[in-house]
Amino acid sequence: MSENPTAMDIVRRARSGEMSQDELVATLSKWQFEPTYRTTGLTDDWEARPNSFDAVEYAYLTGVLDDDAYHYLFETLGRYR
Repeated sequence: MSENPTAMDIVRRARSGEMSQDELVATLSKWQFEPTYRTTGLTDDWEARPNSFDAVEYAYLTGVLDDDAYHYLFETLGRYR
């Protein structure tokens, strides 16, 4: 992993079993996310920032985070969306 991992790097580590969901939640709850930028064009769904809240959403959609963990992070960090 790179010297300065992104939030998505951390999620990938959890997805591969290198860290537990509890460790992932603890790490992401302190993360300094970048804003998620969206345009109004046709490619909106393809845009992602690996160091944004998109990583949390990806973790939830791929089953790395359960409902409770996702909702906790959403309530705690949702301001970064």
